[in-house]
Amino acid sequence: MNQVVLLKSQTNSRGGLEKHADLIAKEFIKRGAQVTRLSMPTAFESFWPKFWRLERFDRFVSQWLAKNPSDIVFGMDRNRYQTHLRAGNGVHAAYLQSRRQNEHSLSSRLFAINPLHRKILSLEKAAFENPFLRKLFTNSRMVRDEVLRFYQVDPQKIQVIHNGVEWTQMESAFVEWPIQKLAILHRLGLPLDSFHFLFVGHGFQRKGLEPLLEALSHLKSQDFHLSVVGKDKQIHFYQKQAERLGLQTRVHFFDNQSDVRPFYQMADCLVIPSFYDPFANVTVEALAMGLYVVSSKHNGGHEILTAENGQIIEDLQHLDSLIASLQKALQRYKTQQRAPLIRESVRHLDFSKQLTLLIDAVYES
Repeated sequence: MNQVVLLKSQTNSRGGLEKHADLIAKEFIKRGAQVTRLSMPTAFESFWPKFWRLERFDRFVSQWLAKNPSDIVFGMDRNRYQTHLRAGNGVHAAYLQSRRQNEHSLSSRLFAINPLHRKILSLEKAAFENPFLRKLFTNSRMVRDEVLRFYQVDPQKIQVIHNGVEWTQMESAFVEWPIQKLAILHRLGLPLDSFHFLFVGHGFQRKGLEPLLEALSHLKSQDFHLSVVGKDKQIHFYQKQAERLGLQTRVHFFDNQSDVRPFYQMADCLVIPSFYDPFANVTVEALAMGLYVVSSKHNGGHEILTAENGQIIEDLQHLDSLIASLQKALQRYKTQQRAPLIRESVRHLDFSKQLTLLIDAVYES
């Protein structure tokens, strides 16, 4: 029986990575492995500075592994040692480079002395370049290329496995969208006949909400509406921006939602103009719900877009490029003819299939 240790520091969050960790653990168990999951106690997650928590968790892992050698150490966080690592958070060095290029705040100029960024970069380099690392999984070719650009890693160690989606489980919600759409729009107080753009994500600056609002202000002759779903500490800034641009009746802000499916059911197009996203899960979720997707090249999820199911923003630095992509999307209302074809384009990314690929690759390495 294989001994598998799963490294995932957070336990109190129910985000995509935490859910993925649970499913990976269950798949190892299903294959007869004995799984031990190492996490940080909740008290440490909230009380201590994050850079200190990262270091403390890494030391705890090292000490535990020294006493409990294991066949497979599967990492999902930033730890110096593991035999297999899924870099779901992308490459922090590339993320910081993106922020330096796209932000002009004082904080972006102080990254070099910020203790949190210094700690993450140190752990990242040690993890990627560790000679005992047998396999490095990235969720996009974009992240694979970033790893090779910033670190000394054998390309043969890297395997790209795109994020999966609960394609089968979403079928009933997809089938019901033509019936549910008007009721959802009524309930949310949204216009019934407009083209509905959808933006989903936390951290609006990184996700590109500011340029999206700016671009939409140049399309006022079009009948559209934007729903913004997610949390951000500076949400009032974006609400004021929408007002300043004359979009206050065309943009509605919704808080974090435990179930985003109703928004997918009522929307025509998801827009993800991210400045950095290893692979935004909403990309494949929206496609599985039949939505046309507009994405930047800085979202690894753009790799699954085709001429039929989406549009890639050529240059996020130029507003005209984003405007042109939105104009093309406005011609792609979600219809009962078009939506099934879009959904079918990601059938191969059904989560169970992607999970099987991942675990097979672990045992083969």
